Amino acid sequence: MTRRDAGYAAISGVFLGGLFPPFTFEVLAWLAIFPLLWALDGKSPREGLILGFTAGLIGYGIIIWWVEETMVNYGGLPPVLAWLLALTLAAYIALYIGAFGCLLVWVAPEGGSARMFMAPVIWVALEIFRAYFLSGFPWALLGYSQYKVLPVIQIADLVGVYGVSFFIVLINAMFWHLFRHPDRAPFVLVGGGLLVVGLVAGYGYLRLIEVPGEMGPPRPVGIVQPNTLPSQKWVPGRREAIVGDLERLTQALARDFKGRSRPVPPLIVWPEAALPLIYSESPAWQKRMEGISRRAGAYLLFGSLSARRGKGPPKLYNSAYVLGPDGAREGRYDKMHLVPFGEYVPLGSLLFFVEKLVPVIGRFAEGLRARVFDVPGGRFGVLICFEVIFPRVVRQMRDARFLVNITNDAWFGRTPAAEQHLSMAAMRAVEFRMPIVRSANTGISAIIEATGAVRLRSPLFEKWRMAATVTPRKGGPTFYARTGDAFAIACLLMTLAAAGLAVIRHRPRV
Repeated sequence: MTRRDAGYAAISGVFLGGLFPPFTFEVLAWLAIFPLLWALDGKSPREGLILGFTAGLIGYGIIIWWVEETMVNYGGLPPVLAWLLALTLAAYIALYIGAFGCLLVWVAPEGGSARMFMAPVIWVALEIFRAYFLSGFPWALLGYSQYKVLPVIQIADLVGVYGVSFFIVLINAMFWHLFRHPDRAPFVLVGGGLLVVGLVAGYGYLRLIEVPGEMGPPRPVGIVQPNTLPSQKWVPGRREAIVGDLERLTQALARDFKGRSRPVPPLIVWPEAALPLIYSESPAWQKRMEGISRRAGAYLLFGSLSARRGKGPPKLYNSAYVLGPDGAREGRYDKMHLVPFGEYVPLGSLLFFVEKLVPVIGRFAEGLRARVFDVPGGRFGVLICFEVIFPRVVRQMRDARFLVNITNDAWFGRTPAAEQHLSMAAMRAVEFRMPIVRSANTGISAIIEATGAVRLRSPLFEKWRMAATVTPRKGGPTFYARTGDAFAIACLLMTLAAAGLAVIRHRPRV
């Protein structure tokens, strides 16, 4: 392994970092893995691990540097420790890119077409593993880099975001094969590449034409973005002012809807933890909210805390409530997939010291089941914050007609993390062909079409409201909603089989 090889790996890392917000260089995706693949030629598995890790550490160091700012500004950590945590997280994700380099040269040591075909398979296998291991952290998967390139991401309704990642790595591997082995059937390779691109693009443009016709009649929705700063939200004396702001924005929305022709009452959405209290144990605030809903003449969805008491200490939940236009409670959803090191500590018995280092970590319990609210104008499921990056959570709500994502991204500050979070929500809309209504405390609030197009979006850190419509889907669940991560799991099984064959091939003969 030479310095030039390390330089190629570093170039791949820089390209990977440039694919995601705040940058808009998504076109680099089609060459981002090429330098790494070039550097892997003739390398041992150990060298492949080092080169892949180098690319991953640089790339994800650029992508998730915002962790440092979040930990300093809202976690109360000194900058040195915050940078150490950010670097540790980047190194953790980089291990998967390192495993890609190691496995690729292990299962296809001679390069050629075998390496070209196995590259996207191994990449996707590691992405699906990262999405599940230790509850999962599938942040900034390669496919999300194309969330603004609508014709490319339409295949997600068949194979999910993992299929988009597969397509990107396959094109990179084809370029690598063409330039590394120009004498090996170049016309077949070029023709195959053009065929793959044509099929993906053709399907994408076809679905962009078809999907609007698969949607039902428009349903009125309103979004409230109160812009409550984290430093103020949980101050007891600020509670009345916070709810007062929300109420004024809601009444303004009700006036915005007045006079408009609408078949059903609007659905007005407040963000995650909009009410800074335990709603289930606050009768006075329950009456207050019922009155707000009645005066608005709308279904009102809002986030708050809830508690369940029984034997032992009470269980605290991050919840979403829905009230009807008459003030009656329509139901409650408790967040099922919690944020590690934010709402709970994974492996708490081993990492008992983490709560002392990061005092903002909560101790929440997981919700037990998904909830689809059945209201006039369309059944909808609710995703709270981090849940929107997990297709497996959304799949439990596949009978819904549209989705609502409530979140509090104030912890991200003015970093690119809010835009990165939005990009993953856009992919869920495509996978399940359900538009998404998104209310974020400080932004980015948005309406995302079933094609993944972000139709309306708010500025960051401003009070904002929007009266709009959403078009719920009419048909049944998509192929991806029915089959789940079957494609990615198949890639994982193929990788395990190839690794097994490699073990047999490398076993010393007696």
